[in-house]
Amino acid sequence: MFRAELLGLTTTTATKVSALVAVVGLILTQLMFVTVLPALARGDIGPGAAALGADLPVLDLTSAAAQLDAINPLGASMGGGSIGIALLAVVLLGTLAGTSDDRYGGMVGAALASPRRGRIVAGKATAVTVAGVVIGAVMAVVSLIALLVALAMTGTPFIVGAGDVAATLGRGVVAVAGLALIGLAVGILVRTQLAGILTMLAVLFAEPLLTAMTSLIGGGSAPVWTQFLPVALAQNVIHGGSADVHVGVALAALAALTAAALAAASVALSRRDL
Repeated sequence: MFRAELLGLTTTTATKVSALVAVVGLILTQLMFVTVLPALARGDIGPGAAALGADLPVLDLTSAAAQLDAINPLGASMGGGSIGIALLAVVLLGTLAGTSDDRYGGMVGAALASPRRGRIVAGKATAVTVAGVVIGAVMAVVSLIALLVALAMTGTPFIVGAGDVAATLGRGVVAVAGLALIGLAVGILVRTQLAGILTMLAVLFAEPLLTAMTSLIGGGSAPVWTQFLPVALAQNVIHGGSADVHVGVALAALAALTAAALAAASVALSRRDL
C-alpha cells in the first residue's frame, strides 16, 4: 500500500507543482526578509530608513537568535501565525494527496485491495510523511543558503553553532511533514479537491485573525492557547519553543494534533460509502 501511494504521490502533477511552489515561495520570502528588508533599513537601497519609518519590520541578522529564526523552511516571518507561500504549498500538497483518489476513482480500487480502510490512511500518511521530509529537507537547506548569501553580501559573520543549526533544520523538517499530514487528513475528510483547498485555506487564514482578535480583547497579548493553533505550533517547533510553550510541549502537541486529524480521517473513511 505504501509503495503504491508513494508512486501515485510522486507521479502526480499536483505534487510536483506544490513542491515547486513551496521552494520558489520560500526563496522569494527569504529574499524579502533576510536581504531586501535589511538593505532597506540600512539605506543600501530605497529612500532610506528615515523615510520608511521606524515600523519597518527588519531581522537583525547580527545576532545568533535572529540567524536561527531565519533558518526556517516555512520562510522567515515576523509572527508565529504568519501565512506564507511555502506554508500554503506544503499544506495543500497534503490536501491534494488526500483528495486525488476520490477525484479519479482510485479510492474504490484501494478499498477493494485493502478492505481495512485504516491501512489506506496509514499508507497515504506514510507516503506523505516521506514526501514531506524530502521537501522539508530541501526547503531547510534553501533557507540556510539564503541566510548565508545574505550574510556574505554584508560581511556579517555567521555565529550560530553547528549543533543549533542541525537542530533547527531537523525541527523544520518535522514541522513541514506535520503540516502536510494535517492537510492530508483534511483532504480525506472533505473528499473533493475544491472543498479541501477551501477548507484548508479557511483554517489557515482564520488563525492569524483569531490570534489578532483575542490579542485585542486581551489588551495586547494573545492567550496561550493560540500558541497551539496549527501554524503557530509549527513555528514554535521550528524556533525551539516560545516564552509560553516549551519546544518539547510544542513537538508533542503537533504530534497529537496530527494523530487526531489522521484518526478522524480514518474513522470517516471507514464509515463512508465509496
